Amino acid sequence: MKMLNKNIAREFKMSLARYISVSALLMLGVFVLIGLNVTGPNMRKTAQTAYNTEQLADAKVTSTVSLSTKDRTAIKNLAGIKKTEFGYTTDTVIKNTKHALRVQSNPKTLSKLTITKGHRATTAKQIVLSDKLRGQYKLGDHITVAAGKSNGSTGLTHKTFTIVGFATSTEYLKKDSLGSTSLGSGTLYGFAYTTTGAFSSTKPNVARLAFTNSKGAAYSTAYEHYATKQVDKLQKKLNRRNRARVAKLRQDLTKQINDAETNIAKNTTAIANAETELSAAQSQLDTQMIQAKAAQSSSAVATLTIKQQALDQQRAKLKTQKQALKDARGKLTEAKSSKRQLKDVTLTIASRNDFNEGYNNYGEDAARIDALGKSFPAFFFLIAILVSFTTMRRMVEEKRIEMGTLRALGYTKGQVMREFLVYSVTTAVTGTVLGSILGLLVLPRIIFRAYTANFNFSNLQLALHPEFIAAGFALALFSTVLASWLAAHSSLKTITAELMLPKPPVSGSRILLERITPIWKRMSFSHKVTARNLFRYKGRMLMTIIGVAGATALMITGFGIRDSLNTIIDRQFGQISQYDLVTVYNPNAEKSEVTSARETITKSNTVKQYSSAHFANVYATDNDSNSREDISLIVPSSASQLDRYIKLRDYKTNKKMPLSNNGAIVSQKLAKLQNVNVGDTFTIKEADGTSHKIRVAGITKMYAGHSIYMSKAYYNQVYDTKVTANAYLVTLKHATDKSVNAFAAKFNRTSAAVQTVQSKETKKTITNILSNLNNLILVLVLSASLLSLVVLYTLTNINVSERVRELSTLKVLGFYPKEVLMYIYRETNILTGAGIIVGIGVGYAFHAYIMALLPPATAMVAPGLTWINIIISVGLTIVFSLDVMFMMNRKIQSVDMLEALKSVD
Repeated sequence: MKMLNKNIAREFKMSLARYISVSALLMLGVFVLIGLNVTGPNMRKTAQTAYNTEQLADAKVTSTVSLSTKDRTAIKNLAGIKKTEFGYTTDTVIKNTKHALRVQSNPKTLSKLTITKGHRATTAKQIVLSDKLRGQYKLGDHITVAAGKSNGSTGLTHKTFTIVGFATSTEYLKKDSLGSTSLGSGTLYGFAYTTTGAFSSTKPNVARLAFTNSKGAAYSTAYEHYATKQVDKLQKKLNRRNRARVAKLRQDLTKQINDAETNIAKNTTAIANAETELSAAQSQLDTQMIQAKAAQSSSAVATLTIKQQALDQQRAKLKTQKQALKDARGKLTEAKSSKRQLKDVTLTIASRNDFNEGYNNYGEDAARIDALGKSFPAFFFLIAILVSFTTMRRMVEEKRIEMGTLRALGYTKGQVMREFLVYSVTTAVTGTVLGSILGLLVLPRIIFRAYTANFNFSNLQLALHPEFIAAGFALALFSTVLASWLAAHSSLKTITAELMLPKPPVSGSRILLERITPIWKRMSFSHKVTARNLFRYKGRMLMTIIGVAGATALMITGFGIRDSLNTIIDRQFGQISQYDLVTVYNPNAEKSEVTSARETITKSNTVKQYSSAHFANVYATDNDSNSREDISLIVPSSASQLDRYIKLRDYKTNKKMPLSNNGAIVSQKLAKLQNVNVGDTFTIKEADGTSHKIRVAGITKMYAGHSIYMSKAYYNQVYDTKVTANAYLVTLKHATDKSVNAFAAKFNRTSAAVQTVQSKETKKTITNILSNLNNLILVLVLSASLLSLVVLYTLTNINVSERVRELSTLKVLGFYPKEVLMYIYRETNILTGAGIIVGIGVGYAFHAYIMALLPPATAMVAPGLTWINIIISVGLTIVFSLDVMFMMNRKIQSVDMLEALKSVD
C-alpha cells in the first residue's frame, strides 16, 4: 500500500501540467456555473433585507386632490390591508435652478428612511435631503424652494429650510432616475423629508399600504402575482370611491358656482345703483358748493365739506365692494375651471413595480443574470466535460503497462484503479473548491458592482448556496472520475500479459482524399501523413473541433451581446425617433393657461419644428406575467406630419406605414410581449384600470419603449369620444442636454403643463443598462478566452504525449525542428480552423438565443453580428493557438529520443 501511495504522489509530480489544466477547466466551469446562478438570488436577498429594514410599502395610493376623511376611511377599510399610513407630498423646485425636488412628510412605519448623515427633521423648518445631494450641501446649510409654476404654490408653510440630515429610501432605489414630475426639466433631481407641520394643507394626499398576507419575498413569482391581483382588485374599489367624491365635488362646485353667480349679479346691480346715486349726489353737491362759495357763506361751505367727506367714504366703500366683486368673479372662474377638470381627478393605487421605478429595474437586472445563468454555464461545462473526459481516458491509456505490472505483482483491480480515482477526485475537488470560491465571492461582487452603480445598495449579501456547489462538484466528478473509471475498468478486463504490452496503434486505412489521385499525388509526405492522422484519430479530432468551436462561440456571443445592445441607441434615436421631447398640457385648464402653454411651443425661437398630438400614458398586462408594460399612446393631429418626428416602418418589410382607421400601429416588442400579430386584438388600460380593446393594424420597428399610434378616427372609435390635442412633438434647433432641459423647464413653468417626455431620458436609461452589461460581458469574454487557451493546450498536450515515439523517429531520421513541430501542429491548425468555422455558426445561433432572453422588457434588439466581432473572436482563438504552439515546441524539442524509442518488450 505504501508503494501505491508513492506511485500516486509520483504521478501528481510527473503530470503536474495535466493536473493543472484539468483543474483549470473544471474551475472555469464551476466558476461560471455558480457565479451566474447565485448572483441573481444574492441581489434579491440584498434588496429584500433593505425592504424589510425600511418596511417598504407594498402599494401606494395617490390622489390629484387632498384625501378627505371619507377618502381615508375608504382606504383604511380596503380588504387585505394590514397597515395604512397617510402622508403629504408636494413637488417644488430649488430656488434659482431648474432642479425639481419632491418634499414629503416623515414616514413613521412604512417606507422608512435610512439616515446616512445627521438626523431626521423634527421641526417644520428642518429638512432631510436625499444622499445624492450630499456633495452639494452640508449639514447646517439652508435650502430655499419655490413654486415650479407661474402663480403656483409650493404647498409648504415655509420656503427656507435648515438641512439637518441626508438619507436614502427604498422608494427611490436609483441614483440617476428618481421619477418624473411636471416641474423643472421634467425629472426629479432629488427628494426631501420634513414634518407634517411644514405642509400648508391639513389633509394628506398619499397613502402607503402593507398587505395582510403578502406571499413570498420580493421579486418571487408568488409575491408579484399576489401584488398584481391585489392592486387590480383594490383599484376597482377606489374607482367607486373616486366616482362618489367627484360627484360630491361636482355638486359642491355647482352650488358654489350658482350661489356665486347669484351674488355677483345681485352685487353688480347694487354697485351699479350705488355708483349712479353717488354720481348724482356728487353732481348736486358740486353745484351747492359753487353757490355757497359764490355767496361767501362759510357755514354752508363747512356743511358741504362734511357732506363731501361722507361721499368720499361711500366711494371708498364702493371701491372695496368692487374689489370684492372682482375677487368673487376670479373665484367663480377658478370654480368653473375646477369643475371642467373634475374628470382629471383620480384616486389610483400602484404596486412597487409601478410606483417605484428602481424596484422594477433592479428586479429585471437580477432576472437578466438568471437568464445568463441558465445558458452560459451549460456551454462552459459541456466543453470542460468533453475535454476532461478525453484527458482522463488518455491518462489511463498511458498507464496501461504500469497497470499490467501491478496486476502481475498481485495487486487487486481495486488497488490498481485507486491511483486513477484518487487523481480524478483530487482534480474534481481542486477545480470545484477554486471555482466555488471565485464563483461565490468574486463574480457576484463584480456583477453586483456593475449593476448597482446606479442603485443605492452598497454591499452584496453573499450566501453559500450548497445546491450549486453540489451540482458543480457532481459535474466535475462526472467528467473525471467516470471517465477514468470507465477506461480503467475496460483495460483491467484485458489479460495481464497483454496489459503489460503497449496498446496496438490504430490501424490505418485509406481515406477519401487518397482516392482523388490528381490531388493526392501532388501532396508532400508531411501533408499526406497529416491527412491520414486527422481521420485516424477521430475522437481527438472531434474533441478539438468541439472545444475550439465552443470557446469561439462563447467569445462571439459575449462580444455580440455588447454589439447588439449598442445598436439600440443608434437605431432608435438615429433612425426612428426624430423628436427631442413631447410637451403635454391640460386642455381643460383655464383658457389663458392653455394658451400660455401652447405659445411656449408655437412662439419659441429655439423650436425647429413642432406638431400637435394627443398623448396619453396607458398600460397593458399579460396573464403570463406579473408586470405591466407602460405604453405611450400618440394620436397625431396631422397624420402626414408624423413621419417628420417618428419613422413608422414595418418590422418585416421596412416599408413606411400609414395610420389606419381600422386599427392601431404598435411597437414590435409590445406586440411580442402581448403575443399578437396583425389583425389580432389586445387590451390597454388607463391609470384607473379602465380598459379598451384595440386591433393591431400594423407592427412597427421600435427598439426602445412601448408605443401605440392611432389615427383620430380610430381613437374616437375606441374611446367613444372625440380626441382632444394635449401635446406637441417638438424638435429643437440645437438639441443639447442643456438646451432640452432649459426648454422643458420653461414649458413646465406654465400652469397648464402636465409633463415633458424627453427622448434623451430613454436614451440615458438604455445607456445605463448597456454600461452595466459591459462589465459582465468582459468577465464572460475573459472566461471564454481562458477556456479556449486551456482547451487548446490540453488537447495539444494529449496529442504530443500520444505520439512521442513518432516524433522521436522523425528526429532520428533527420527532420528539422520546425518540420517536427509542424508535423504535429499542422493537424492542430487544421482542426482549429475547422473549430473556428463551426464556432462562428454556433456562436451566431447561441447569440440569437441569448438576445431573445437578455434585453430589458422595454427594448428590442437585432440579433445580427458584426464582422469586427467575428474577426476579434477568431483572432483571439488564433493567438491562443500560436501561444500553445510555442509552449508545445519546447516540449517537442526536449523529447528524449533514445528513451522514447526503447523496446517495450
